[in-house]
Amino acid sequence: SGKYTGQDRINKRGNPKARKIIFFTIRNMIRQQRAAPNHIVDYYYKLKKQPIPKKDKVATVACMNKLLKCMHAMVRAHTEYDYAYAVSVDH
Repeated sequence: SGKYTGQDRINKRGNPKARKIIFFTIRNMIRQQRAAPNHIVDYYYKLKKQPIPKKDKVATVACMNKLLKCMHAMVRAHTEYDYAYAVSVDH
């Protein structure tokens, strides 16, 4: 129970249609970043500008994970998305 350590790998379990929708949601968020600022696109560019930059799909999948965690937290707390709050929590 207390000694379990999760693995840092992605897998293809789960709903493939949902995974595809979330993937293209992230791609559109990156493409339309000027429409509305969000911390997930900021995170994508942070991953791409590291000393050893992440590949495009690796960074996109990391953003998918971040989006799902953000959505889960908003549903759990009954809140709406707030860019200023999300940026302050991330840093």
